[in-house]
Amino acid sequence: MSAAEGFAVTLVDVDEPTLDRLVDAAIIDAAADEVTASVTTGPEWSPARIAWLRELHRSCRQGLNGPAGQATWAILAEDQIVGAVRLKRTVVPGILETGIWVTRRARGQGLGGAATAAVLRTAVSLGAQGVRADTTADNTAALGILRRLGFAVVSGKDGADVEALLIFDTS
Repeated sequence: MSAAEGFAVTLVDVDEPTLDRLVDAAIIDAAADEVTASVTTGPEWSPARIAWLRELHRSCRQGLNGPAGQATWAILAEDQIVGAVRLKRTVVPGILETGIWVTRRARGQGLGGAATAAVLRTAVSLGAQGVRADTTADNTAALGILRRLGFAVVSGKDGADVEALLIFDTS
């Protein structure tokens, strides 16, 4: 079912049971490089990458005002964890950064766009003035989502990186 057909996503807090499901979804249906930092050499899921993923979500449980300065949510669609999304404080007051990953089976169904729209609503509810995102020039799916949601998209100096910014209309 596509998002246009009413496929809804819910952002859920990442408690321990949800974290277990999120890690399983990532290992089974996403590339490690799409989900984690490059904490080890090679693109495979390693114990270090799994530990990094768990620690990231645990450290974000206190939210934007916690020590990590960010919050994460699992993306739930039809009772299945299909990815994660985050908001993070930036050096610019009022501007948050977002990032997202979705499982391979969830791609192309509108779930990434629905989850990004949901996290933008969360940012507004938290009082943010805008949200920024970074991606690569070859990530056409992410660029399409960002443009559809109203982000201004600018290529980086190297041509490979892209920066996107959405300032909320508060009038």
